[in-house]
Amino acid sequence: MSAAAMDTASLPASSSPTLQLVPANDAEFVQSSIMNAPSWKGPLNLDDYLEREAHLRKTDLNRHGGIIAWILVDTVHPPSPKGTRRILASCETLRKRALVARKDGPAVETISHGIGSVYCPEAYRGRGYAQRMLTELAHILDTWQQREGERGDFTVLWSDIGKQFYARLGWTVYPSTHISLSPRSDSDPSQHGVSVQLLGPGDLEELCQNDEILLKSAMAKPTSPDVHVRVALIPDVVTMQWHHAREEFLSMKLCKRYPSRKGALAKTTDGRRAWCVWTRTFGATPQENLLNILRLVVEGEEAIGHRSLKAAMNKNDEATETAIAAILEAAQLEASNWGMTSVQVWNPLPLTVTAAKKVEPSSVIVDRDDESLASLRWHGEILPASTRVDWIANEKYAWC
Repeated sequence: MSAAAMDTASLPASSSPTLQLVPANDAEFVQSSIMNAPSWKGPLNLDDYLEREAHLRKTDLNRHGGIIAWILVDTVHPPSPKGTRRILASCETLRKRALVARKDGPAVETISHGIGSVYCPEAYRGRGYAQRMLTELAHILDTWQQREGERGDFTVLWSDIGKQFYARLGWTVYPSTHISLSPRSDSDPSQHGVSVQLLGPGDLEELCQNDEILLKSAMAKPTSPDVHVRVALIPDVVTMQWHHAREEFLSMKLCKRYPSRKGALAKTTDGRRAWCVWTRTFGATPQENLLNILRLVVEGEEAIGHRSLKAAMNKNDEATETAIAAILEAAQLEASNWGMTSVQVWNPLPLTVTAAKKVEPSSVIVDRDDESLASLRWHGEILPASTRVDWIANEKYAWC
């Protein structure tokens, strides 16, 4: 019998009481990254992927316990001389600032977690280890990194394996749409009659602070009777910097260029600001390279955090639409400059959809059904059966 066959023959059942989900030590963090590299490294080689993961751990979002690698291990087996254990499945959690507003109440800040890099080694698949890991993780995250005696409210993840697996474990699939625009070297944002400012890293902190104020205000507005709770991840500057740390690392490794432009801002004709923050996403092949709009904001827009496409599609705000069209054209031009295949806006507001059609009439909303499916688990109090949790600002910045 081969060593690999002997290894799998000794595997415990997923229901075994000796299995335990534990935080990985530093060596196991690297070990889990090596294991999941074939799935998550994209265009990087292994050494560069490990370097990127170490680089991201140093960002403000991930420092001081902001990121935890979790591993499912069998406690029967002692660690190796290097201090590592056999990893049956692994994932990561990222601590995120969040807002929760209960029935017509104010938005209160809390701690949420995003779950990512869910992985089970191929030789161990089909045995229920990922399900066991996530079941245990859900219980841990009920109180993980919360104030003494308090319970967390919600966690999020993005499924790349369809809608069923995570939904069975308690993470409900939420709207996961996007609209795509083609890159254009001839884009001219100024044709819309508004001036456009390209944003650099130093411009983001003030805009993110203002965005947080606007988001809290939007969440405090009365909502429909069937919405019991509204939740949002805060689009703060450390979240944007985490995304930009990823794009900067890959841009320098793959293109030998620093991506200095981080978004665009335009003023409406009535003096309000509209802006977007973007990031370059590099896929496993050049055809998968995208310019993702992380967050799109309009000052004074009541629907800033609400995704009621059907209810708002007939709204006609010419000034807002024009400003959004201008910043989308700036994104198209940036995408062209970097050889990206498209510009993507996740879960676009109604006025963003009409603005997108203004700059590219053929653009359509795509409803994703098998990848990057935004999913949310409610960890808080038991809610009335007829009510729902509304995820506000379900945009790309929230992804991890």
